[in-house]
Amino acid sequence: MIRPRRFYYAKSIYHVIARGNNRQKILKYPTDKQSFLNSLTKYKGLFSFRLYAFVIMDNHIHLMIEADEHFNISKVMQRILLSYSAKYRRKYKYVGHVWQGRFVSFNVSGDHYVEECLQYIHRNPVKAGIVDVEADYRWSSARFYVKRKVVSDGLLYDLDLDGSEGHF
Repeated sequence: MIRPRRFYYAKSIYHVIARGNNRQKILKYPTDKQSFLNSLTKYKGLFSFRLYAFVIMDNHIHLMIEADEHFNISKVMQRILLSYSAKYRRKYKYVGHVWQGRFVSFNVSGDHYVEECLQYIHRNPVKAGIVDVEADYRWSSARFYVKRKVVSDGLLYDLDLDGSEGHF
C-alpha cells in the first residue's frame, strides 16, 4: 500500500514526534541523548531549520521545528533520525528498525496553539514522573524558557513569546 504524501508549508512550525520501535528505550542513557542532540545540531547547521523546543525522553522525542523553503520537514527528519539510528546500531550492535514507523507531525499555527504545544512538549518529563519541575529536566528546552539558560550553542531559536527573538 502506498503511503499518503505529506504536505508541508514553508515557514510553518511543526510539532514532530518520533518513537522508538516497539516503544523501546532507544535514548535511555545520557550518552544516547547527547548523541541525538549532536545529530540535531549537525543537521541544523546543514539545513538551517529553526528549532523552538525539544524534549528527549527514553523512548521518544518531541521537537517544535520550522524548516525553510528549501528543505521540508521530511528531509530534515529523515537525516536526523537516520544519523541517530546509525550511531545506535553501531553502539549496541542492534539489527532492525530503531524508530517506529514514520515520525508524526502536526502543523502548529496561532499563538495560543504554539504556547499550548510548547507546554505539552516540556511537560513530558513531569508526566512521566522523572522530575517535579519541567526546567529541571536536562534533556529539554524547558530550562531555557524558564531559567533562560543556554541549552546548546546556537541550537535553540527563541519563540518570541516575550518580545525578544534570536539564537540561544
